[in-house]
Amino acid sequence: MNETADIVIVGAGAAGAAFAWRLAGSGLKVVCIERGGWVDQRNSPSLSDGWELALQTSFHGNPNIRRGPADHPVDDAKSAIKPSFFTAVGGSTVRWGAHFPRLRPSDFRVRSLDGVGADWPISYRDLEPYYDINDRVMGVSGLAGDPANPPRRTRACPPLPLDAATTRLAAAFDRLGWHWWPSDSAILSAPVGGGRAGCNNCGPCGVGCSRHARASTDITYWPDTLKRGVRLVTETVVTGIEVDAAR
Repeated sequence: MNETADIVIVGAGAAGAAFAWRLAGSGLKVVCIERGGWVDQRNSPSLSDGWELALQTSFHGNPNIRRGPADHPVDDAKSAIKPSFFTAVGGSTVRWGAHFPRLRPSDFRVRSLDGVGADWPISYRDLEPYYDINDRVMGVSGLAGDPANPPRRTRACPPLPLDAATTRLAAAFDRLGWHWWPSDSAILSAPVGGGRAGCNNCGPCGVGCSRHARASTDITYWPDTLKRGVRLVTETVVTGIEVDAAR
């Protein structure tokens, strides 16, 4: 392939998808190159009896174990931390749990407040409008009004219901006088249109979502981005980036 573009994005995961979406329609020629391919989540392993096996093989988080056609090995021999990511359009959002909290304002000032790490060069208020955009595109279930966080807009859907374990945990917090709040999730609790149904707890999120209730950037950001002119090249490996003295 011999092609010229104004901007080349390597990777079609969470960051690459959002960046491409933001640039779409700008008049720039934008190309995104992705090592993996598309995953048909409508045929998720959660629809079969083999979903537990899929979590340990084709949908395992560790590429050293998964060994899919697009995966590359990671040398983790000297690390206590094992890799966990997914190689596909949508990246690791294809197999994540979609827990969707925001950083708190204090998280941006850990040096000033706690004497550790470093303060961010930006604040929560700087990021807030972009948090809101991401919430809208991804589709978030949650409950506004948490007094432990800055005011937020009403979510796309009500919070996901508590199960027996979390209901018992919430009751214990209440008895102790401890604050708790339903977590934001990038999982729809009700249908919102566009082919996305509400969650019915049909299986684990880590094998994809056949109902498209759980957000992933392949079903949220990419369809609109492609319609607006960004080119996505899949199953293509970037082996290097060449630069010269000018650029």
